[in-house]
Amino acid sequence: MPYVINFIRVILILAAVLSTGSGSFASLIDNPGGDQPDESFVLGDALYPRNIENVKPNTDARSKVAVLDNGYSRESVLFWGLYLPVRFVKEEDFLSQHSSISLFVIPSGGLSYLKDPGAFKLSLDKFVKNGGTLFVFSQRFGRDFALLPVPDGDSISGYGWLEDQSSLAYSSILTLLHPVVSRLDTSRPHINIDGVFTVVPRRCKSVLRNSISGQTVMCIYKEGWGNVIMSTLFTDWAYIHSNITRDEVRLFSRILRWTGFPLLSTAPEGLETKQTASVPLIELPSLGFSIQSDDEIYTAGSTATFTINLWNNDDKKKVINVYYDGNGNKVNLLPRGSAQVKYSVPVYSTRRLWVYFFNEDEVFLQTLKKGYMVVYPPGDGNN
Repeated sequence: MPYVINFIRVILILAAVLSTGSGSFASLIDNPGGDQPDESFVLGDALYPRNIENVKPNTDARSKVAVLDNGYSRESVLFWGLYLPVRFVKEEDFLSQHSSISLFVIPSGGLSYLKDPGAFKLSLDKFVKNGGTLFVFSQRFGRDFALLPVPDGDSISGYGWLEDQSSLAYSSILTLLHPVVSRLDTSRPHINIDGVFTVVPRRCKSVLRNSISGQTVMCIYKEGWGNVIMSTLFTDWAYIHSNITRDEVRLFSRILRWTGFPLLSTAPEGLETKQTASVPLIELPSLGFSIQSDDEIYTAGSTATFTINLWNNDDKKKVINVYYDGNGNKVNLLPRGSAQVKYSVPVYSTRRLWVYFFNEDEVFLQTLKKGYMVVYPPGDGNN
């Protein structure tokens, strides 16, 4: 049934595109960062591909770094090609080729619309347990991450880019020392994230967290002889769309070095700078907030369901007042506890849901927004 719903959704979006003209196509595609973000901390023109339609990926069929040929795979290959040659691997070829791969990349959206998700999950599990390293970018829905290998008794839960609000400026915080973040020169890096993990494997090292919610956005854990680096970053897509940052380039440079790969002499210069002292770690915020939705693109008149999440990272009980769309909720948060507020509403136009958080004395704490898009089927008089 989910595949049928997704198919109908795609048909409606394409129909709306055709009825409004080709110029509207880019705004109707569901992609990470497509939820009306406000920030832009660009790296600079020097690293951006020019004439993108004519740029050839830096590929080598013998490379030990492979990108799954699904989702935004071309964008991912172009990004990783900044550092070293990579290769495409099709879903159906991964099992037969995984012994020749050391680092396998799931690009942004790469876990959607697989031909045989069950078989692919088994292949990923075998690859990691036999010593491979798996890197995963942001996915469309949190449930997509269920395909990743995890230790027995563990699980992964979270939100993907069609459910979460993207962020870039000061989006992340460093809460744990690890070699992959050792060249970041700030505790609050500018990193393209769209999604969050709310449940991670017990031994997962959360090296980056969302600066507002405190929840994990990049996590590293061992499984068998290998490693999994799962993230909600969409740096691969952001690179091709001129929106990555120096923090991201430094981060991925260190990820490759940590996994044992030398970088090309043509790799971005001036980014592997030596630091005289490590940056200070950031403590989890005492309170964490986020807004998620069940989708990001709706047909007019359909119902959007929003989930307002609250986390208490203190040892004391907290009372939070939550206001949105003329509604108000009083939320009691137990020590080290969490809570959710659900809100469903029919939607008829592209907009943002704004949510305001106050403490029990009505002192302002935080404002968050969640953008979404509404499309009208052709012939209804609104196009």
